[in-house]
Amino acid sequence: MMEHNNEEAQSLILNRMSWVELEEKMKDGLDLVLIPVGATEQHGPNGSFGVDSGRAEGFVERLAQRLYPRAVAIPVVSYGISPHHMNFPGTITLQSETFLAVLEDIVDSLYLHGFRKFFFANAHGGNRPAMILLMGKIKAQYPDVQAAWSSFTSAAGDVIREKVTSSTSGHACEGEMSQAMYLAPWSVKEDRVPGDIVLSAEQMAERRVIGQAMTFDEITANGALGDASLASWDLGRDIIETALDRIESFLHEF
Repeated sequence: MMEHNNEEAQSLILNRMSWVELEEKMKDGLDLVLIPVGATEQHGPNGSFGVDSGRAEGFVERLAQRLYPRAVAIPVVSYGISPHHMNFPGTITLQSETFLAVLEDIVDSLYLHGFRKFFFANAHGGNRPAMILLMGKIKAQYPDVQAAWSSFTSAAGDVIREKVTSSTSGHACEGEMSQAMYLAPWSVKEDRVPGDIVLSAEQMAERRVIGQAMTFDEITANGALGDASLASWDLGRDIIETALDRIESFLHEF
């Protein structure tokens, strides 16, 4: 893919536009809404409560630059489905029904304004089941709408498998904190530490094939997995730019 200069690239960010500007851009071909979806939840000692929302917002703003002037980035949905993190103080969760209703209302509103194409960039694993349900609900209600979603780091899964060296990962870890360093550096703490895993290696392996209701503190005492001390801006760049390349390519045909 071509190189992108973030300092010179233009983008359409809804929160920075007036309705008059938006209407004019729609007349000029703006037809795609980019919706960042995050969460407000603990990220161990390694990150702030804004890691997921910061990553989602940063990713979507970069995507809007690449797709200019065709796409607009709307404000981040900063609350997600996080009941498994509630034993760590400060986490805020929505019920799955509330979460789905919020996203449906966003689509309903923008549909009335004439938009028919929606892409959701999700940065929180706990939202994934609801995102699958959301796609079905949108398709059933609006047959003329095109909707798609991605937990965007999955688009760079090969990079993560190749370059992340921690034996465990998945939350406030080497990979996630590297992404945060690249997309939302304000959300990253300087003194990052490995996760304090409560489960045995056998139990961790079992969790990959058998779903079990557990709170996150039953898995890791400090709320983190993997070794965030190994996180780096360079790794974050490699993961995010690969994901951007692949999702941009998909959206050009969307």
